[in-house]
Amino acid sequence: MNKNPSISVLMSTYKEPMEWLSEAIDSILNQAFEDFEFIIVCDNPNGKDAKVLLQRYAERDSRIVLVYNDYNLGLTESLNKGLKIAKGRYIAR
Repeated sequence: MNKNPSISVLMSTYKEPMEWLSEAIDSILNQAFEDFEFIIVCDNPNGKDAKVLLQRYAERDSRIVLVYNDYNLGLTESLNKGLKIAKGRYIAR
């Protein structure tokens, strides 16, 4: 039986520098609290470097859920897309 996580952490990424993106992801993953899913919406369909980086993280940590937009939706729509698949009792942004 899979228990839903307590918290769904939502993040959308667009064209942030890879260093910033890594720091943000590491910051979430290294929390003492571990009962969460981490939904990352990639809102830059042409961002190959970001896709590679995100995939590497997802392969190392099963709490990561990746969502790739087919075209740029913007922050609000991207976060709403993440909300639709969130399974946590609470949402963290």
